[in-house]
Amino acid sequence: MKFLKWLGITILAIVVLYLIIPLFLSSTFHVERSINIERSVEMVFQTAVDMNMRAKWDPWIELEPEVEMNVTTTPEIIGSGYTWKGEIIGKGEIEIVEFIPNELIKSKIRFIEPQSMESDVIWTFESNESGTAITWAFEGSLSYPVEKWFGLFMDKSLGGSFEKGLSNFKELVEKLPDNIGRTGQIQEINFIGVKAVSIKEKCAMNKLSGKMFEMYTGLMGFLKKNNVELEGSPFAIYHPTEEEGYTMLECALPVMKKITGEDNIKYIEIPEGKAVMASHFGHYNTVKTTYKEILNYISENNLEINGTPWEVYVTDPTKEFDQSKWETQVHFPIK
Repeated sequence: MKFLKWLGITILAIVVLYLIIPLFLSSTFHVERSINIERSVEMVFQTAVDMNMRAKWDPWIELEPEVEMNVTTTPEIIGSGYTWKGEIIGKGEIEIVEFIPNELIKSKIRFIEPQSMESDVIWTFESNESGTAITWAFEGSLSYPVEKWFGLFMDKSLGGSFEKGLSNFKELVEKLPDNIGRTGQIQEINFIGVKAVSIKEKCAMNKLSGKMFEMYTGLMGFLKKNNVELEGSPFAIYHPTEEEGYTMLECALPVMKKITGEDNIKYIEIPEGKAVMASHFGHYNTVKTTYKEILNYISENNLEINGTPWEVYVTDPTKEFDQSKWETQVHFPIK
C-alpha cells in the first residue's frame, strides 16, 4: 500500500510540475539565423521574394522533393506565396503580408497537417562592404501547457534547418549572374501620343505596388461599367513631389476616344513627341537600373528632358510567371 501511495504522490507531483512550470515559461518563441552573401542587396532580395525560386533552396522541400507545391505570384508581391502537401512535411501554406524593398519580407505561415499552427516568417536584409547580410527568423505564440514545453527546444530543433536553408540560399544566389533585370536597346523614338483614363494620388515609394494594384482595379471597374475597351497596355506616370520618399503616382489605362471621368478618375492625353525609350526585363522592383541607363544615354548625347517619364507595362504578370520575362517600357520625353 505504501508503494501505491508513494506512486500516487509521485505521479501527482509530476502532473503538478508539468502544469505549474509552463506558467513561468515564455508564451512566445523566436528562432533566427544569419548569413552573409557576396551579392548586391537588390539581387539577394529579389531572389528571396521570388516564390518560384523557393524549391531550389528550402531545406524542408529538400527533404521531400516530390512534394505537391503550388506557387502564387502577384505583381504587388503582397499576396505571393505557395501551398505545400506532402507525406513527410505535411500540409500548409505561406503568404507574403508585408515587404520593404531590399529591407524586409514578412510572411504568414500556416501549418495545417499533421498539426495546426500559425506563425510569422521574417527576412531582413542589410547591405555591407562584402555583399548583403540576411537574417531569417521564425516567431509566434505558444499555447499552455504543451507548446510552452516545446518552446524550450524550438531553437535547437529548428536551428539546424535554418542554417541548412541559408547555406542553400547563399550557394544559389552566388551562382546566379550578378545583375538585376536587363535593359533592352535604348532608342530615340517619335511617340504617337495616347488617350487614357487615370487616377492620380500621392504615394509613399515603399507602398507603390499595393497602391498601383488598387488604382488599376478601380480603373478597370470604371471601363467595364462604361463599356469602354482597353486600347493597349497599362502605364504609369511618376510626377515629382517635394516630400522625400513620396511620388505623385498617376496610373492610367489607354482608351480609343475621349470619355468623361467621374470622382477621382480623369481623362488625360499624352501628346505626340520625341522620347528616349528602352524596355526593362525583370520584376518591377528592378526597373531603376533601366532608368539609370536611359539617364546616362540622355546625358552622353546632350539631350534635354521635356517632361515626366512614364512606364508602360507590356507583360501581364498573371499570365507570365517567369519574372525575368516581364517587360516594362520606360519613356523619357525629350525636346
